[in-house]
Amino acid sequence: MTTPTTPHVNKYRSKIGGFNDERLTTEVFERNKEPISKALYPYLDKITGNALEIGSGTGQHLSYLAKNFPHIIWQGTDIDEVHCKSVDAWAKFNSLNLPRALALDAASDWSSVLKEYDSFNMIISMNVIHISPISTLEGIFINSAKFTKTDGILVFYGPFKRANKHIGEGNKIFDQRLRNENSAWGVRCISTLESLAADNKFLAPKVIEMPSNNFLLVFKKSD
Repeated sequence: MTTPTTPHVNKYRSKIGGFNDERLTTEVFERNKEPISKALYPYLDKITGNALEIGSGTGQHLSYLAKNFPHIIWQGTDIDEVHCKSVDAWAKFNSLNLPRALALDAASDWSSVLKEYDSFNMIISMNVIHISPISTLEGIFINSAKFTKTDGILVFYGPFKRANKHIGEGNKIFDQRLRNENSAWGVRCISTLESLAADNKFLAPKVIEMPSNNFLLVFKKSD
């Protein structure tokens, strides 16, 4: 059962492989993997050290980025343990030596879960905050302020509103469908993230337009 603090669990994901295969898959991954990787390249090519993904879902994006940017240590997380198992299964399938995915509620204090880490050079969350309550977005900013290194980046990918307006009719319909399913969900406005960024020591974002009316928002941590 989906609760107000839990993003989509398995509604848009299905298992592949045999009975003992823990991998989950989502069709949008194949469409999005290359555009996201290409947009992130100018940042990830310069980063060393640790990167944290919030809401790794199936784990396909994490494995794809880890394969393309092996100089970074990638830590996956998700609120759902089934997803964590899928993250680990994809890493194993792709012969990646990644840390085990951690069960993490993004709206809570991350300190106890991330006790082995002091900081990250990048924290990224893809297709999460529109299927989560606003407390998840707030939690990501509050905790990222603690865990992102100075000059490190916080990245969001997904659909967003600009000036409180939807980019296209498809996004408007999608937003209404989300809100009908759960009143705490919905497509967020970029200005909401800008306000949270200012309150948590992040600079105004680099806004990158992506295919299918999505955006990549890159926030740099200030001193």
